[in-house]
Amino acid sequence: MSLFQHFVKLKNESIDIILTIKRMLVRPVMMVLHSLWIVITLQEKSWIENKKKLAEIDRNNSSSNDEMPNELIQGTAFTAGLCPPSLAVRSLFSVNFWIFYWNLEYQRIKLSRNLPAYLTSQGAKVPNTAQIIPVLTKKFYLFDNDKINMEIIKLRSLIKDKHFIKLSDYYNELNYPIDFMIIYIEEAHASDGWKFDRPKYSFIKNHKNIQDRLNAVKMLIEITNITKENHLSIYSDTMDNHTNHLFRAWPERLYVLHNDQILYQGQPGPSGYSIPTLDYFLKRNVKKQ
Repeated sequence: MSLFQHFVKLKNESIDIILTIKRMLVRPVMMVLHSLWIVITLQEKSWIENKKKLAEIDRNNSSSNDEMPNELIQGTAFTAGLCPPSLAVRSLFSVNFWIFYWNLEYQRIKLSRNLPAYLTSQGAKVPNTAQIIPVLTKKFYLFDNDKINMEIIKLRSLIKDKHFIKLSDYYNELNYPIDFMIIYIEEAHASDGWKFDRPKYSFIKNHKNIQDRLNAVKMLIEITNITKENHLSIYSDTMDNHTNHLFRAWPERLYVLHNDQILYQGQPGPSGYSIPTLDYFLKRNVKKQ
């Protein structure tokens, strides 16, 4: 590597660090300070109730005006009950929280250059590089045998094969040809990372290899009692997290894919995770059989 190349690399690294600092000030620092204010002014309970009421009003307005529910309003209400402000405040005193968030924002800066977000924006084609590992489908369960026969497939191949699975209750209600899929990605709150102080949220360590990730998927299946009869497909991301990075899926995100195309892209979770918005989109854009 030449001296000039070293200089360019150092310059880019410096820019990335400065941009990461800015993002840290805008996101986690402001989030914690806002949560701290809510807690010390004893507004937490009323704040949570207010968010839930706003979400209910938004859903009612959506129904009467035939408008899509606001993802951020719905997502914030959903998150408020699970992760109240006091939980965010306790993160303030966790070194792991700040290390985790620094790495997250630094990674996002890198991704914006190497894997631009427009690659998986609404209307774009599903990238051919998105790969997943089948774990549970209508005809297959990875852990049925002692010897794991792992296969990596392209996400696009499922759409090209017109692979539709009817999720019993939802399908019967709406009568739509919908394939519901879960793609398990890296942990949001690993027990050895940014750990929540509630055991039900943080009891799985960061995946060090693909076996760790597959074991985590297996735990999900067993805890939620999902079987082949549920007609719900579950896949795992590969250990390079490429599909997760492509779709900016961490910690959770909703998509609708059809004919190699991204028809719907939900806002990033948890504050943008909105089932009512997805439901509205499906009812108005997916043809009934």
